[in-house]
Amino acid sequence: MKLMKFRNIVLLLAVGMLTGCDFMDCDESSDYTKQEIFESFDRSKRMVTNIYSYLPEDFCSTSGAMLDAATDDALHVYKSSNIWDFVNGTWSANRTVDDVWGTYYIAIRSANLYLKESKGQTFEDWKFSDKYQDMIKDFTNYEYEVRFLRAFYYFELIRRYHNVPFVLEVLTPEQANAVNPSTFEQIAEFIIDECTELATLLPINYQSFVDKETGRVTRGAALALKSRVTLYLASPLFSEDNQERWKDAARAAYEIIGSSSQLGYRLDRFANLFGPANNKSVEVILARPVGETGDFEKANFPMGVEGGRTSTCPTQNLVDAFEMTDGTAFNWSDPTMKADPYANRDPRLAMTVVYNNMVWPASKNVEIWEGGVNGLPLTNATTTGYYLRKYVNKDISFVSGSTITKKHHNWILFRYAEVLLNYAEAMVNAFHDPDYKDVEFPMSAREAVNIIRARSDVNMPALQTGMNETEFVKRLKNERRVELAFEGHRFWDIRRWKDLGNTDKIYGVKVEKTDNGFDYTKFLYENRTITNNLYFYPISNTEKYKNPNLGQNPGW
Repeated sequence: MKLMKFRNIVLLLAVGMLTGCDFMDCDESSDYTKQEIFESFDRSKRMVTNIYSYLPEDFCSTSGAMLDAATDDALHVYKSSNIWDFVNGTWSANRTVDDVWGTYYIAIRSANLYLKESKGQTFEDWKFSDKYQDMIKDFTNYEYEVRFLRAFYYFELIRRYHNVPFVLEVLTPEQANAVNPSTFEQIAEFIIDECTELATLLPINYQSFVDKETGRVTRGAALALKSRVTLYLASPLFSEDNQERWKDAARAAYEIIGSSSQLGYRLDRFANLFGPANNKSVEVILARPVGETGDFEKANFPMGVEGGRTSTCPTQNLVDAFEMTDGTAFNWSDPTMKADPYANRDPRLAMTVVYNNMVWPASKNVEIWEGGVNGLPLTNATTTGYYLRKYVNKDISFVSGSTITKKHHNWILFRYAEVLLNYAEAMVNAFHDPDYKDVEFPMSAREAVNIIRARSDVNMPALQTGMNETEFVKRLKNERRVELAFEGHRFWDIRRWKDLGNTDKIYGVKVEKTDNGFDYTKFLYENRTITNNLYFYPISNTEKYKNPNLGQNPGW
């Protein structure tokens, strides 16, 4: 076979992308033949690194914003950001947002190429090296890692575009542009089958490998992806109410829960999950490192803080979702709550959102009240009355002379709390009873949620026995909202639940300073128009022009 040039097979990654880990550290960018790549262990490893590099993160990566800014949980303060296209009626097949179609198909083609060309490689030149057995151990595992990554990228495509071309071979551009789409269900079933097999092949961790790298795909990651996909497959957007699918989703989640000790997962302190060392947390199943940076802090420190320029502003909708410490709902009609709306609230609120008079980010109280240092009418100050705290590192400072202007950031792709929430949702939908459990499912839906609420630095009261299904589902959805806020879930949850119609009203809070303290008034920021086509992305006309077989999602 004539060898072809495979240009720029390795993505040039920033130095220090993965702290304390050599796996994604490479700075080689050159032209190699396929033979030169696949007959060299180091170059094969770099190709795997390249395939890893497509893993997503949402540190303002969606049109300079977080994806939550396209939900009822947040707004992006700059109307010039394309994130507004999701909600202002300008999103279309000609004006796409978060259009990752080409990106993920490049990643999938790279994975297909690796899986094809690496098969049977033995690196004969290294056979008598002391490192040979360790090399082969790594190389054998690379196949499983790449298969997981391919499955993950397909999931990212189908939850956006629904039915997409499904290719497991290396195609020419002409062949690729003639492929017909496969259904969401067909691709989801492939992902589930892949993850089921990979969970028997991937290691629990890499402690037995010579290079004990973090950030690589593990057995837990395969099971976590399986849990997520089975939950989506059972959800209303993708399926009629189907008890067997909900049971499958519960089984998939319990594969992790029931073996959590063996896998090494348990809930951590909530405060430990979003700092520079969160990739080492016992709760985190897979995280995507982005290296040392202060960009996220520059984007989200309050206006009025040195170097801060605001970006993602949480809404009053989200803040209202955090319960009182006694487990009751916050109520604006209660004069005591209205007078001091952030007192006696779920501790996760103060670890997620920056609100008026909080000490943030250094030793000063943030002044979000109108006329305050960080409030309106200051240009680009928050328009909702809140700033973002989750993932924002308060130890960074841009004051002149500061020695800490950047820190490591790791975007969580899967963590154990999500698995517990997946299980709870699947169980209550399968059995219609929050307290149901049996030999196969020895934990009830309510118990799974209460484990999260009992986290050591959260310690919210348990949901009580005897709740009916409707009330429990409402509390469960709320729990998922506050627990996973700004982690890239809300945008997809309100779609798979078919709840978009309940997110049309967006609220903020007006804060006024008075002689006795502050006065807080909830206000309607905007009404959004919700239409059914918003449940899936449009396929861009550029892609449709290249492949007329693609069709288009309804309403676009």
